[in-house]
Amino acid sequence: MKPVTLTIGALAIALVCGSGGYFVGKNQAATVRPAGGAIQDREPAARSSGTSNRSGVQPVDLPGLRARLDAETNPLARFKLALQSLETWVAKNPVDALDWLASQPRTERREDVIQMALKQFAETDAKGAAAWAMKNLSGVDLNNTLITIAENWAQENGAEAAAWFLALPVTEERNAAAENIFFSWAANEPAAALEFLKSNPGYGDLNPTLFRAALAGWAKTDPQGAVAASLALSKTHNDPAQFANTLANWATMDLEASSQWLLSNLTAGTERTIAAQELATIFADQSPESGIAWLGKLSAGAERDTAASSLVATWSRSAPADATKWAAAQDSIHLAPEAVAVMARNFLMKDAAAFEAWRATLPNGPLKEQVGKVGVMSEDE
Repeated sequence: MKPVTLTIGALAIALVCGSGGYFVGKNQAATVRPAGGAIQDREPAARSSGTSNRSGVQPVDLPGLRARLDAETNPLARFKLALQSLETWVAKNPVDALDWLASQPRTERREDVIQMALKQFAETDAKGAAAWAMKNLSGVDLNNTLITIAENWAQENGAEAAAWFLALPVTEERNAAAENIFFSWAANEPAAALEFLKSNPGYGDLNPTLFRAALAGWAKTDPQGAVAASLALSKTHNDPAQFANTLANWATMDLEASSQWLLSNLTAGTERTIAAQELATIFADQSPESGIAWLGKLSAGAERDTAASSLVATWSRSAPADATKWAAAQDSIHLAPEAVAVMARNFLMKDAAAFEAWRATLPNGPLKEQVGKVGVMSEDE
């Protein structure tokens, strides 16, 4: 088995993606939806064609409505008038309605209404809604809108959604939408989503990310099938991190079952070592005490050491005093210097006095030397 190098990046393993694939545990900003964010109940799937099945839509004289809107000088009254007929307006001429909304002064309420209108538009014409968004939105608004459209469209027709988005020029927003397509599509039709990727390998550096997205989505609905398929693919493509990521997606839902599956189905080796490292971060977030017990089931050496390093580094974010106390008591486990640095720095930032008192109790040895370097560096900064 090749030795596994533990890096700071590996210690802060983050689920599902953006620019690097579907990684477990990724923190999400409240106003931004990274691709493949936390799974929630979906809205009804978007339709790329067909007619609206909405009921109760009242007839509206659209030319007359535009004339009344143009004549109204009070912005609040004008907006209220538009809202009274917005559903019908979007049903009859969504681009005209959205263009008018976009021409109004920018307010939080206007942005909310644009999103409502786009959602209605996407139910009958996902392509048209996405095209309007790309022409008129930017930044976070565009990213989040395309993700929403892509997720819903993928549930209705994943192949159509994937083909359309992947034909667009390469942008971060397009890539994020594509990732969410495969995440949502594979949750319901994993074989079709994976076959699409195998038959269309020409997406360059995005291909591994899309495979991760598809396997992560599959893991949400059929975890054992997903991890078994991911393991086979990882061995074929020499990409153990892909398997580890798929298993970790299962672990966010059922840590006990996923960790038991790993120990029961894989012998010691690179795949198991990297997967154990990922699971350790989830144990640290959910139950560090259970994680400590689980470490005892791992193979001594690189497998246990890397998992323990991930455990203490992640654990120290929420309870640095507990993590450092446990780390200092270990004789048979060798923590990576990067893990010690993360752990010590988290403790120092949380409670400098307690950190110094703890450091003073450490016996001479590698741990004290590594912790001492953290203290000196922090004082110099």
